[in-house]
Amino acid sequence: MALYRRGSQRANSVAPLDFAGADVEAGITEVERLYGARGAAAMFQVCDVVAPADLDQRLARRGYRLQEPCTCLAKALSVAERMPPGIEIAERAGEDWLSVYFTGVTPSRRAAAPSILSRVPPPAAFLLRRQQGVPISVALAVAHDGVVIAECVATHPEHRRKGASEHIMRALEAWGVAHGARVAALQAVAANAPAQALYTKLDYRPVGGYHYRVLDR
Repeated sequence: MALYRRGSQRANSVAPLDFAGADVEAGITEVERLYGARGAAAMFQVCDVVAPADLDQRLARRGYRLQEPCTCLAKALSVAERMPPGIEIAERAGEDWLSVYFTGVTPSRRAAAPSILSRVPPPAAFLLRRQQGVPISVALAVAHDGVVIAECVATHPEHRRKGASEHIMRALEAWGVAHGARVAALQAVAANAPAQALYTKLDYRPVGGYHYRVLDR
């Protein structure tokens, strides 16, 4: 379990990919105790490969609420991918990058974001596109083991529905290829219709999914 950080579900949740104990219910109770000590609601991220396999049903029986189903999407990359013009690439999130990213997140998440983003391991790239000098679109690319992960894809509200996010995603894919990636992957909220439409247009396909279980007490 990560140390509790306001506003970030992934940073706040237990990711139970393995379980070596003998008593699942006791383990869940201990998680609830740890969250309670921080004044936070216990939260689990439940994915397709969760352990134990019946964890979701156990949490539901204990009164955990289903929250924010997400899809995991991926696509094969071509070695011919080329970086679009006008993309700025940095190793850290600068003020202009954050100014665009913050337009799509809650105030509490803005407070936690700089600390979380500063810990992203290399190789990583903070991609920024400007229009007439104004920052309009950003993304975070992280490469690992032949895969480039897309995170923090955002476009300023005044420039949405004009192709800016597609442009920054093309840049992310090209950066990934240059760093050995042959697959691009990302997670998107299932109910976010504009994002889902964009990724479908870019040939991303579902490969899995996850959701959160939260105990409101």
